[in-house]
Amino acid sequence: MDIVSALSQQLKLPENAARGLAGQLLALIEDVVREKVSYSVASRIHDAVPEMVKWQVAAPTLAPGSIQLNELEAPLRDTEEADLIGLLERFKLNVTDSALVSSLTLQFLSSRLDPATMTLIARAVPSIARQP
Repeated sequence: MDIVSALSQQLKLPENAARGLAGQLLALIEDVVREKVSYSVASRIHDAVPEMVKWQVAAPTLAPGSIQLNELEAPLRDTEEADLIGLLERFKLNVTDSALVSSLTLQFLSSRLDPATMTLIARAVPSIARQP
């Protein structure tokens, strides 16, 4: 499965933004899995998706001075779900897009990882595994 093309086409994102979103989202999942499960399981994600680092650097960045500190919203809560929402907002996507993004991400990871690893990921990151 080509997650970059799927995100680009289904969310109407430029390909560069879709690469950035994929890389940032996979990095978020890897971080949560590292914290909640183990470094070993997180390494499986990293090993299965070697292009992830390249995708992360493709993420659009803010121009210096383009946002003021008082314009930033307070975090919803300290969870991976809040991190996911924040990530979607960074790419100018709505919270309603989270189900599609999650589904595409799970399909992509399932194409690269074994079922046992996917079960561990789903338990560690329920906001990604939750389907509407």
